Amino acid sequence: MKPLEPFPQCIDCLMGLAHSAYSLVSGEVPANQTNGETLADDETLADGETMVREILAKARKDGLNSPETANQILREIRRVTGVSDPYARTKAIEMTQAKATFSQVKDQMGKDFRSLVTLAVLGNTLDFFKPPEEALAEIPVEIKEGPAFFRDDIPLLESFLSKTPELVLYLADNAGEIYFDIPLYQHIRQKARRTVLVVKGGPSLNDLTRVDLQLAQLEDEFQEVIDTGTDGAGIEWRRVSREFVDLVDAADLILSKGMANLESVYPKELLSPVFFLSKIKCRPMQNYLDAPAGSFWAMWRDSY
Repeated sequence: MKPLEPFPQCIDCLMGLAHSAYSLVSGEVPANQTNGETLADDETLADGETMVREILAKARKDGLNSPETANQILREIRRVTGVSDPYARTKAIEMTQAKATFSQVKDQMGKDFRSLVTLAVLGNTLDFFKPPEEALAEIPVEIKEGPAFFRDDIPLLESFLSKTPELVLYLADNAGEIYFDIPLYQHIRQKARRTVLVVKGGPSLNDLTRVDLQLAQLEDEFQEVIDTGTDGAGIEWRRVSREFVDLVDAADLILSKGMANLESVYPKELLSPVFFLSKIKCRPMQNYLDAPAGSFWAMWRDSY
């Protein structure tokens, strides 16, 4: 499928992302929340918007997608500010609040396969552009109303797992979302011979990394954890590690969580089928998929 064209429709969000990152390292948060790292000075901040606009112009010329463009912006912000992970504090708060919400709602869901998938996709309600408490407040409401999938290929996933696949890759998304992924991951682990959780290889907005798993003491919940070999939202295929590519090529199934993964994996020709679980959160993706705002997707895509 043709990739989503991010320009000009994604520019406002990309600029908002840059402003958010700069605000976290410019003194708007206490210094102790940056782990003692160097904060940006006024001159650096004044140059920030010019730098971002230059990146946007080059990204448009080079045909980069929205996650790739966001990643370039964040790498440059980290370089000029000296703060290695502007969102470390944000992720810690998100994970604490997500754990509490998960504990509140998990017993309201059934134990059948559809309920596990539903719980996992509800975790994707977490949104980089929303405060965690606001996004998480939507989950009990969705459960009460009974979330409906606009695209519902859950039976295809259940049927595939019944055949005992050799290798399933589970591509994680937002940090706090992982609590909602654990029941589905553990079910897949019982069905597949090998189930690998894939996290980001470095700071990537509020995406999950190994460090986040370790700080939350969640590593033992997973059979095996690898990372993409690079930082960055989505899957930036030009930068990922050989280990990750080899696993992708060997996988019988890839389960992809969230919009950035959807945007970067969906157009990619892969040897295995992919099952996408995501909430559609922005107008460009609504237009790209012809999807209603806020709709939930459980979409099967066959291998090429």
